[in-house]
Parts: sequence; structure tokens; C-alpha cells
Amino acid sequence: MEVEKDLIKREIQKLTLTINSLIEKICGLNSNNSKSGIKKISEALKSELDLSLDRIIEMEASELIKHISNLHESHTEKIAELIYEIIIKSETVDFGKKYEKNKFIEKGIIIIDFLNEKSKTFSMKRMNMKNALQHRI
Repeated sequence: MEVEKDLIKREIQKLTLTINSLIEKICGLNSNNSKSGIKKISEALKSELDLSLDRIIEMEASELIKHISNLHESHTEKIAELIYEIIIKSETVDFGKKYEKNKFIEKGIIIIDFLNEKSKTFSMKRMNMKNALQHRI
């Protein structure tokens, strides 16, 4: 039983590190590599979480909440951070028409609200991200 818990814990940590690396990739994008970079990030999300950036944009709020409710809370937190970083980066880099900033803002706020409702701890980081997103609408 202990080995099983350790395995699950390692898998959670591994996926958290993967999402962290995607966040770092967003921060490193520039106008020369933005479209290919965002595509690679979306593909990595799809393979790891069955949730591409295109799908996040297209999902209805209820469908998005249903999908993220199946994820570990730390992974949902990281997805909110990833979306936040995409929004911030989109102000200086063009990702293409299909990645509209306002759609990402809407989804980011939905995810943050979901986390605020389900989490047992208050997060200043989430509060600051939500405030920043609301000011960008």
C-alpha cells in the first residue's frame, strides 16, 4: 500500500513539473517562435491531461469545470497559472487569431473561481491573478 501511495505521489509531482516547464516555455516565447511554441505547449497539455489550449477555449464553462474537477488540485492550479501567463504574454506576442485573449481570460477566471470554491486554503496568488485578469477584460 505504501509503495502505491509513493507511486501516485511521484506521478503527481512529475505532472506538476511538466506543467511548470510549460509555464516556463510560455515566458520564453517571442515573436519569432510564438506560434510554434504555443502549438507545442498545447500538444503537451493534450498528451498529459487530455486538455489542449484549443479545447479549453472551445469548452463551455460546465464542461471545463467537469474536466478540471477530475484533476489533482495542484494541477488545476498550474493550469490556471499557465493560462494567466499565456494572457500576459499575448499582450506582447501574437499567438494567432484562434487564441483570443478574452476567451482565455474567461476560462482563467472560471478555473480560478472553481479553485477558490474547492480549495481548503486561501491563495493570494489566485486572488491576484483573478484581479489582473478582470482588469484585462
